[in-house]
Amino acid sequence: MTLLTLARRNVVHFRKTNLAVVAGVAAAVAVLAGALLVGSSVRTSLRGLALERLGAVDQVVTSAGFVRAALAGELLAADGMQAAFAGAAPLVAVEGFVTHQDSGRRASAVQVYGVDDRFWAFHGHAGIRTPERNQVLVSEGLARELGAEVEQALLVRVEKPSDVPISSLHGRRSDVGRTLRLRVARVLPPAALGEFSFRPQQGRARSVFVALERLQRELEQEGQVNTVLLRAAEDAPDAGARLAAAEAAVRAATALEDLGLRVAPLAARRAAAVESAAGLLSDDVASAVTATADALGLRVQPILTYLANQLRSADRVTPYSLLTALDLRHVTAGAPPPAAEGGHAPIVLNRWAADDLGVEPGATIDVEYYVWEDEGRLATRRTSLQVAGVVPIAGAADDRRLAPDYPGITEANDLTAWDPPFDIDLGLIRPRDEEYWDEHRTTPKGFVPLEVGQRLWASRWGQLTSIRILPEAEEAGPAADRFAAALRARLDPLALGLVVYPARALALEASAGVTDFGLYFLYFSFFLVVSALLLASLFFRLGVEHRLREVGLLKAAGFPPAAVRRLFWCEALVLAAAGSLAGAAGAVGYGELVMLGLRTWWVDAVGTTRLALHVSPSALAGGAAGGVLAAFATIAWTLRSLAPASPRSLLSGALTEAAWTAP
Repeated sequence: MTLLTLARRNVVHFRKTNLAVVAGVAAAVAVLAGALLVGSSVRTSLRGLALERLGAVDQVVTSAGFVRAALAGELLAADGMQAAFAGAAPLVAVEGFVTHQDSGRRASAVQVYGVDDRFWAFHGHAGIRTPERNQVLVSEGLARELGAEVEQALLVRVEKPSDVPISSLHGRRSDVGRTLRLRVARVLPPAALGEFSFRPQQGRARSVFVALERLQRELEQEGQVNTVLLRAAEDAPDAGARLAAAEAAVRAATALEDLGLRVAPLAARRAAAVESAAGLLSDDVASAVTATADALGLRVQPILTYLANQLRSADRVTPYSLLTALDLRHVTAGAPPPAAEGGHAPIVLNRWAADDLGVEPGATIDVEYYVWEDEGRLATRRTSLQVAGVVPIAGAADDRRLAPDYPGITEANDLTAWDPPFDIDLGLIRPRDEEYWDEHRTTPKGFVPLEVGQRLWASRWGQLTSIRILPEAEEAGPAADRFAAALRARLDPLALGLVVYPARALALEASAGVTDFGLYFLYFSFFLVVSALLLASLFFRLGVEHRLREVGLLKAAGFPPAAVRRLFWCEALVLAAAGSLAGAAGAVGYGELVMLGLRTWWVDAVGTTRLALHVSPSALAGGAAGGVLAAFATIAWTLRSLAPASPRSLLSGALTEAAWTAP
């Protein structure tokens, strides 16, 4: 009889004890392989979910403001883009608040997308119709949350964007929302982009789709978008190269208009003005304007215009006057005004304001104005200025373009029609104030040195409302187009609000998560694995102790110790293999149970219920191999823990210590 035959018969003969060993190994393998299956399944599920939400999106170009919708096509036509990208789609993406009209159920933090046919063609969903003007497409999850069905009405409220920063004096902090009453045209399942989102997230993505033109009109952004999606070409280079190509295209295709800037020619002044839609030029833009003018041999004239609530002298008050901070030589025919005395900063008034206040040079006036503080409140400040000069309105002082476009103010036909984002006292407005507005509009009534104005009125959004570009020679004005092109070349759009980010790469990175659930549940089940292996080891040890007479007989019959050890190793191999096979089947059940827990009881751990078990042969093989190695390690420890014993003592069946150890 060979050792293999003897091992086979021993496995069958001592089946009760061996079944316990197999059960212990199976339990260990089931937990070990099951934990690895869970980790693999979570990663696979989250990866699939991320790719499903992205659709065909590879790179995303977003703007802090709004840009021309035509920028999408210009980006795709830029040098180097044809090899990297095969499509582009512009859209408006904002966050909204959705209410079901019939039930009153509400959902916040909903992604609202303004799209047209280009969006669906971009993703290869040509069968989905773009919603009509009064229609909305709703994600399946959001419809279920609201209890909304097709043909029912939803109220979609979105924030109206503003070029003027909300946390500035002229920013509107009330009535910033727009509500759209829309009819549900279709409920989109996840496979039909119902959970579309280009932002990495593991939680539920609740989305609604409305007509692009309707959303643009409601937001007063006709022809504008704030997002451009890019689809990678089939033979595109790697993600890093695609990102570099997209950034280069943004730098090449972006216009000043997309950055909220304009260079306006001032033919009557033989100058040009650099202005911002925000009403203030940021420090970076101001530095770029100055550097561009220096490079072209032009002069700059920084300007800061601000609204004063009152100019007061004794009992006389001039309400709501624009004051401009600049180089005072601009309004004094090149001659510097007399220096102010008494520690007060100087101010030059135009003749209308001086007569209205009844002051002449040397008098002191009080200026009252609003300041929006960082704490989020509007404060009234006052300062005293000394009249350093009085100039006629005609000439350099008669310049309406010194003031930027103030929403609610500059477009008003009458002072009483002003609608600024702060309170005004209409009772202060007199007929003569209306006459001044009718004749001179936004012409400043007073001028202060630039450093004084910036000390009083500068904000974190900028210290200038515009910069005039002046030629060195007075007889000819600068070419606005030429200066605009030079300024645009100097500005970096990626530092001024435009962002290009690799949405697909970031989504895949986010889907991996910071928690390896395989290792997590392996650590969590560590004691179960160890207990199962110890149980298998104890049963194997028990089986060896019950077979001491057999071991003694084999050794007495002349079998060398190595042969006896091989016999037990063969049996251990068979038992470990059987336990691993049974454990692999158990691992699937264990993994399914854990995934059920992640979809229900522990859903907050992953933020989604859309998890499924993905049986990975590599995970099962890894778990089985780990279980077998662990079982062999425990069995080897059991065998080596047996002390040497003589055949006589083994045949007696009574030992005070273990049976034998490897020599």
